[in-house]
Amino acid sequence: MNEKGLIDKPEFNNLSKYLSSGKRTEITGDIQKIADGIQGDTEGIILRKILLWINQNTSRINNGRDERKFKRSADEILKSGERTGCTDSSTLFVAIARAKGIPTMQIITFDKSWGEMIEKGENIGTDGHFYVGCFIKDVNGEGRWVLIDSDKPIKDIRNLDIKKLRLDSRNISRNRYAFAYTRDYSDIEINGLKIDSISSMAKVQKVAYNMCDKEDFKEKDDKVI
Repeated sequence: MNEKGLIDKPEFNNLSKYLSSGKRTEITGDIQKIADGIQGDTEGIILRKILLWINQNTSRINNGRDERKFKRSADEILKSGERTGCTDSSTLFVAIARAKGIPTMQIITFDKSWGEMIEKGENIGTDGHFYVGCFIKDVNGEGRWVLIDSDKPIKDIRNLDIKKLRLDSRNISRNRYAFAYTRDYSDIEINGLKIDSISSMAKVQKVAYNMCDKEDFKEKDDKVI
């Protein structure tokens, strides 16, 4: 994996790290209660049910200027019943998945097309996406890292594609490139900047983009499993 501009490196073999809580992903009693109510024959089914529960019990708010962005814990998101975007969706998903004993990380990306606009001198703020990476075991006990879009609206567990997470490539999709694989996005700090507001997120993203190897922005598709 190309590490140029990678501001929080993944530790794929350190599963205990991605079972531990951070400031935003603390497992409270209410989070644990929800996790206990989600059951499945495999961890893949459990992940699908977590996302379905989130979709059925919280609302996705389409307001890019919502001042709650990048400020709330999973418990606060849960109690409000509202998710302000992909950051909230991933934060809540991570807390519930860890409460089920599944190692989970937040994967933060920027859009490559956004980067092209930045190169042209256009000031467009922030444009990217939060995903989650989960380490799951199959019925034979074989483990692997998978990628999930925890902000995806689903009405049935069959609506969610679970993809293999490439451990050697930061190209998460055709147009998105990862710059952080983190236990909790509140852990991130670069050049004195933390992700705690819309404006700070834009600054962190631009710093990461400017440090990245642009030649590494190559399309790599992952298979659905």
